[in-house]
Amino acid sequence: MGARTSPKPPWSERRHREERARQREHPFQVDRDRVIHSATFRELQHKTQVQSVSDGGGAPELRIRLRRDRGTGFRTRLNHVLEVAQIARGLADDLDAEEPLAEAIALAHDLGHTPFGHAGERALSEALKAHGVAEGFNANVHSLAVVDEVECAFPEFRGLNLTWATREGIARHATPFDEPISFGEFAKEPNAGLEAQLVDMADMLAYLAHDLDDAIAAGLMKLDELTALSPVLAELVSFDPKTMVWPPEERDLLMRKRLVARLTSRLIEDIVVCTKERLSKKGIDDPAAVRSCRERVVTQSDANAKLTRDLLGLLSKRYYRSREVAESDSEAATAITGLFEALVADPSRIPARFNGRSELMRAATYVASLNDVSARVLAQKLGAIESDGSPAMTAPS
Repeated sequence: MGARTSPKPPWSERRHREERARQREHPFQVDRDRVIHSATFRELQHKTQVQSVSDGGGAPELRIRLRRDRGTGFRTRLNHVLEVAQIARGLADDLDAEEPLAEAIALAHDLGHTPFGHAGERALSEALKAHGVAEGFNANVHSLAVVDEVECAFPEFRGLNLTWATREGIARHATPFDEPISFGEFAKEPNAGLEAQLVDMADMLAYLAHDLDDAIAAGLMKLDELTALSPVLAELVSFDPKTMVWPPEERDLLMRKRLVARLTSRLIEDIVVCTKERLSKKGIDDPAAVRSCRERVVTQSDANAKLTRDLLGLLSKRYYRSREVAESDSEAATAITGLFEALVADPSRIPARFNGRSELMRAATYVASLNDVSARVLAQKLGAIESDGSPAMTAPS
């Protein structure tokens, strides 16, 4: 079996006993299917990745430009998790990891994100802290709550009743934008399993690639800036114009697509090589050893780790903190804060199915479970914001 997580106990254990009609079904495939068919997964199609998907406010000129230049617009949270799952499956196959587990974790890893992306999460976290909840809001904590408590799928128990290994991957998800849960049953070992670490890396590669793609398409970054950043990028984007079968006006699009595809492929190959070397060097040959290892076993070379950091730095400067995105972020904060305060003032507005250790956490769980569109509509209905997305002139009733 090696370092891969076995589909047998203890990794396949579930929180609740259940009778299954198909007892021989693969436990991690069951997890994957339950996530895909969950209500929260469907909400991801209307949740922001970087640029708001809501029609109500937020840099409309950027949305128009993206749709004109690319036809289908920018990526949503759903597009993102599907791309993460695709990369995670490939990494799992190359590294002899448990592919259904990697896919299940990848599809579930963003279930806990609020409406309006990270701007919504910051606003909800700040609102909770203002009410004395020191830890604020953690998307991983909410993702785990979604699969354990929020999803309504079985009459006998709450949640999706996923396996321990899938829940571990959700709870321990770690990237520069995601903080792993540092308490409870999943924090007993220094690291998560091989498949969870693969998903962490797949997540980073996916948002690096598609955010570069969206930022260039929106005119917020230029290919020349990227090729000047590293000779590696200049090499990846180059091609002989004599071989091009498309009209000349498609050249920039082709160069962008070429860069994204070849950069992703290069980084994946590097991760596979480096991870195999580390597993061999550490003598790791069972799933428990992966979790007890002080170092993460899924890793990059120093050169590609630096390239990744440099690209993320450029994205932060030119895209994540751009004027266009900042306008959407400001409106998102207004909507989330106003909605949260309205629900705290009148908890009867929170559907009974949402639980929590306090009324504050019930309100936060409900807000986080909405999508961009439904959050904006509810905020308007409760008088938290005006129809144009601006703060309400009067306090919510």
